[in-house]
Amino acid sequence: MQSKRILLVVLFALLVGTDGLRANYAFKKKVISVCNSYRITVESSQFSLGENDFSIDLESGRNNFEMVMLVGFAAAGHAIEHQIQMGKSNAYTPESITMNVAVPISRGETNMFVATCSKQMAIELANGTMESSDFMKKINMEIQ
Repeated sequence: MQSKRILLVVLFALLVGTDGLRANYAFKKKVISVCNSYRITVESSQFSLGENDFSIDLESGRNNFEMVMLVGFAAAGHAIEHQIQMGKSNAYTPESITMNVAVPISRGETNMFVATCSKQMAIELANGTMESSDFMKKINMEIQ
């Protein structure tokens, strides 16, 4: 009797926990898919999923860090919009997105550019309702 109760509690916990994992998996998969379509290689180990924030660590070439940053923000915007469209109660929709882009400056040395935007800005960039130049103007004020 006691072992059945424990088994039921464990099964219930697994069912509840895996639904949240599916939402995170769908989010990560969408970000990876969009980045890969622009030939930016990214793995889920480069993501940090916080409760209200999402960050990606990316690497760029010497002259294309802005493009890599734009694609990262657009990918996050697509993923957030996809989560909203799915309409699940456990949808992962972080309030802010942070890009950490490592740019090589010389042999063996890199410079890190960090920028943050709201989820609404990322969704507007992904949808094309905000021009990439306007987006970069707003982001450039916050690049560290």
